[in-house]
Amino acid sequence: MPSRFSFDGALMFAFRAAHVRSFPWIFSAAFAGAFTAFFLILMFLARGDLAEVMTLFEALERSGLDEDDLGAVFGALLGTLEPLIGWAMIATVGSWILWAMFEAASQRRYVRDEPFYLGFGGDELRMMGVGLCWAALQALFYALPGLIMFGAVSDMIGMIESGASEDDIARSLIGPIFGGLGLGLLFFLVYVFFATRLAPSFALTIKDRQFRFLDAWNVSRGRFWPILGAYVIIFIVSSIVISIVEQVLDIGLTAVMASGMGNADSAEELLDVLFSGGVIVALAIYFLIRFFLSGMMMHVAGGPAAFAARHDPRGGVDDALQADIFS
Repeated sequence: MPSRFSFDGALMFAFRAAHVRSFPWIFSAAFAGAFTAFFLILMFLARGDLAEVMTLFEALERSGLDEDDLGAVFGALLGTLEPLIGWAMIATVGSWILWAMFEAASQRRYVRDEPFYLGFGGDELRMMGVGLCWAALQALFYALPGLIMFGAVSDMIGMIESGASEDDIARSLIGPIFGGLGLGLLFFLVYVFFATRLAPSFALTIKDRQFRFLDAWNVSRGRFWPILGAYVIIFIVSSIVISIVEQVLDIGLTAVMASGMGNADSAEELLDVLFSGGVIVALAIYFLIRFFLSGMMMHVAGGPAAFAARHDPRGGVDDALQADIFS
């Protein structure tokens, strides 16, 4: 049976799938509300540790630390951030769970034609597993260039501490820096290839109700360029819109925060300004609009790969529905 997969279908699937008039808007609004509430609550819970970090920064400024000793400076800075490590882990795990809930809801619309709802069960747990594989894949492709750049920075710090001249430092860094950048570009292109081929893994996991990752390779076979082309168009359009909105939001938030922080003379006063009613309201508005756009982009960007998974060569969703009608 010929495949019904096409570039036009992949690009426009988000605007043709079931519940098109309601789902994208409800999804994005719920995404914005959930993530805004999560990060604001986390910020209030971490207020005491934030105060401790600000106090440590003040003490660090007064300590007379030798700014030429870059190793000591970086060590001191990392030490001051230690109280926030636990909160960063909570934020990471919490975001991972919330993302899995919304990704599962998004793919259920595309693959099963279901309306929007959030839950936490088998679909969401399998999404978390697929998301973890994607995180590992990204780490794999960015680790080596990152290590090269980190090594170059470490060498630079060592040469500065040893009193090397600027010319010697520049000559020793040219090779590692350009090599790291070139390797990073090469790894990025390879990552784009693998990411496109494995993109249907989310929808395929929902379709089969089983964990799927490498199986997506067969679903995207012969469909690489249509999927990638649809992603590029969606990315360009959404990036332009988000960039414009972000600039407006940044100006407004900066203006609100600057009006109060300009009079803060200590870490305690700075924290009071940060948690004042006006700043919290401005921050909430910023988060709501920004996360609304992120949710919309996340859902629309999932369409091309979901369209490919819906037309799985092993047996598409529409084919199965037609078979059920005739049986």
